Amino acid sequence: MIAFWNRLGIPVMIGGLALSGGVNAQEGEGQPALTTRTDAIADAETAIAPVRRVSELFKGEVRGPGDEEKIASIKDLILDGQGAPHYVLITRGGVAGLGGETIAVPFEVARLTYVEDGGWRLTLEMTGEQLAQAPTLEEGSLAPLRDRSWLQANRQFFGANPAGNDSGTGDESFLFRASALKDAQVRGAGGDESIANVDDLLLDDDFRATFAILGFGGIAGLGKEQVPVPFDRLRLDSEEDGGRSVLIVRSDTTKERLQSETAPRLDGEYNRMLDPTFVERVREYFGAIDPGAAGLERRP
Repeated sequence: MIAFWNRLGIPVMIGGLALSGGVNAQEGEGQPALTTRTDAIADAETAIAPVRRVSELFKGEVRGPGDEEKIASIKDLILDGQGAPHYVLITRGGVAGLGGETIAVPFEVARLTYVEDGGWRLTLEMTGEQLAQAPTLEEGSLAPLRDRSWLQANRQFFGANPAGNDSGTGDESFLFRASALKDAQVRGAGGDESIANVDDLLLDDDFRATFAILGFGGIAGLGKEQVPVPFDRLRLDSEEDGGRSVLIVRSDTTKERLQSETAPRLDGEYNRMLDPTFVERVREYFGAIDPGAAGLERRP
């Protein structure tokens, strides 16, 4: 039972998170030799993580060796259609987040920890000068993440597994920015009617999307109601809007059921997700299932 609630970020997990799978980078011309941490880390100075809202992750900073110097900022999290993390996007340089370089850190070598009164922090075993040599992404484009040669160079730089995501559940054929889900429309069962918008994503201790917080009602953000829905009850899609691709969330839930007075609500009180009884009620209400079952498979 403890292991189950660990996956929801319930505070029985102490310390930081280090994901295995990294290997030492090979030295090359103009490229530093890097060392990644592959052992589990239990840092006594790291606070117990709160409810893991993806929006809070974007406020974090990137530190170099010894956590002594800020060398970049966390910008986004790249997930696949099943909610598994693949990359942490970070940005360095620029002014007020504009004009900087965007870098994709392979998730298995990212060490993300929660620091009390300091929020989320990504630690890299390199200096700012070394990070400046990393491959970069053009603003707004994820195209290089589908380019085999670029991926190999990027993974080699960070000392990541050359084979790619080795979680066994990854799907690199459909990748999206977690930030793109913010305010995304949610289409209900049986049609294209919008029944809510996505307010936030909740992540488990592997930083996998576990629940989407759907909001509806209210005026100018006031009086909005929020209902958590298991991520495996949703399907991601995209459509063209004014020449650009827009992420759409589809659900097998009807508007009436989502907005029913009996639906479990958060309404801004995210700590309710720390209550196992409440979380179980959410899962039972929406009938949490495995991804791909009951016609909820992701569209190609």
